[in-house]
Amino acid sequence: MFNTTGVDFTGILGGVWALVAIAYVQGQQRVLKNWYTQSATVAFAVLVAYIWAPFGFPNSDWSRAPIGSDVVRLIPGLQFDPNLLTTNWLPVQVAIGASAYFLALIALFGDARRANIAVILIMGVGLELSQAFTNIVVSPIPPYRIDIHDVFVRALGVLIMYGLFSLGAALYRWKVPAQGQRYGIAGFVDALIRRI
Repeated sequence: MFNTTGVDFTGILGGVWALVAIAYVQGQQRVLKNWYTQSATVAFAVLVAYIWAPFGFPNSDWSRAPIGSDVVRLIPGLQFDPNLLTTNWLPVQVAIGASAYFLALIALFGDARRANIAVILIMGVGLELSQAFTNIVVSPIPPYRIDIHDVFVRALGVLIMYGLFSLGAALYRWKVPAQGQRYGIAGFVDALIRRI
């Protein structure tokens, strides 16, 4: 599954893990399953697979370190590389968390808290653990690719989106009166917002 040429397949593992995690929560919470939630579930799994794979973001002015070439950076601030701030690293990491949260929120039909937990665990902690696992398989001696500031920034993206959606949903519920059961995309969006 892994080799020393710098290619790993943890993206596939991440996508499968994301699909299983969301499907499990959907089943446990009896989340409405329709075309919209199922499409968001698949899109979430594809996004996770793409980001977990080491070839993600090839057009960025920053890139992931090759397997086995990076240092352990577990102390934010002290071990942070300030050169990252001159690249698009910060907005991309925030966007990773925010976009994954958006898809998880749809997949879980407005269950904002569980979407929060799922995305932070999968896209924050899980992504870094998958990189560490890849390094251990390739070479059991450090350095390992664990960047705690990546986890924090992706989690920040999730929390920003959580706050925006929660505020927007509260304003929507306050301003837009309930009109009973509605159908189609408008009905789905209305029901989704009222559940956030």
